Amino acid sequence: MRTVALLALAVFGASCTAGSASLNAKPADLYSIMPSMADVRSLMGDSNWWASAPSFEVRPLDAETTPATVKFSVSEDYLHMGTAEELFARYTLYDKAASATTAMSNYKAAFGASPSTPKVGDDVLYYPVTGNGGGAPFITRTFVRVGQVILTLVWARKDNNTKVDMLAKNAKKFAAGMRDLSKVHTSPTPVDVKLLPPPGRLITFLGATQVPIEAFVTLTRTSLPDYALQVLRSSGVTSFVYGDYALNNDTHMEVQTALLRLPSAADGPSFSKLFGPSPTADAEGIYSGYIPIGGTPAAGVYEYVLSSGTYGIMIICKASLEGEAASKECENPSHDTAIAWKLALAS
Repeated sequence: MRTVALLALAVFGASCTAGSASLNAKPADLYSIMPSMADVRSLMGDSNWWASAPSFEVRPLDAETTPATVKFSVSEDYLHMGTAEELFARYTLYDKAASATTAMSNYKAAFGASPSTPKVGDDVLYYPVTGNGGGAPFITRTFVRVGQVILTLVWARKDNNTKVDMLAKNAKKFAAGMRDLSKVHTSPTPVDVKLLPPPGRLITFLGATQVPIEAFVTLTRTSLPDYALQVLRSSGVTSFVYGDYALNNDTHMEVQTALLRLPSAADGPSFSKLFGPSPTADAEGIYSGYIPIGGTPAAGVYEYVLSSGTYGIMIICKASLEGEAASKECENPSHDTAIAWKLALAS
């Protein structure tokens, strides 16, 4: 899903000179207005919607292809368990309102005419269903501009009955906090930096937050999400510390980290074996592997799972565009980061 939205961002980034006062928002501010998993479940009328971990699309991640007029983006996927459906949301902050306005014009030129109502934000574009393969083949796109921020919603459904009013309902919910963004200067749930990988020369920090445990289950790409969630919840684990990074050797690669507090150190080996991508660990106690995830050509991600005392750890290195293969540049930096993190937690 991120493939569609990221390609749109790259192709239709605006380049303008006219403008207005710049909004002094931070990535944490945009993340704070993003609807929660509970919000989306209420919006969709279904408790099977699970939030994924967010992406803090801040330079140097994809610095070479991100338009100069884009300051940064924050995105998140919401997955409809039991189906292939998902709802992708991205908030992009441009350098000025004029740049965002031009980006909206470029979307309209590329995708065609759009209904102008129901009105949401300063400008809105609704694009009806287009065909795509898979279990959720019907794709809709909605773009909402408020000042210098553009909200992109990409909704993949199994049913071909999406109406503009349905798109507007989603847009209104996700755009609700955009109007007062200039007054929002908050942070996600505070994260103790000691619970993140120690600073080094291998990865660059983009953002961090505390997120519901369902997001960890979606990170693992397990085929048994309900079972994995039950195991974690029965151990008293309801959330985890999430970190987002760019790989310094290849800034097209995103490194996602997760740290879970386990009931006891004795639970560490069970955690590693359950979520590890390989049947055995290496000499450092790390279960690692390359996990195919489909795509054409075949895509995949690198995963590293281990434990340290009462902490369970996962590191994922993947391409910033879903459906692409992770670079081999992921291998050594991710493994070395896992070792450094394990040592730091033990000290």
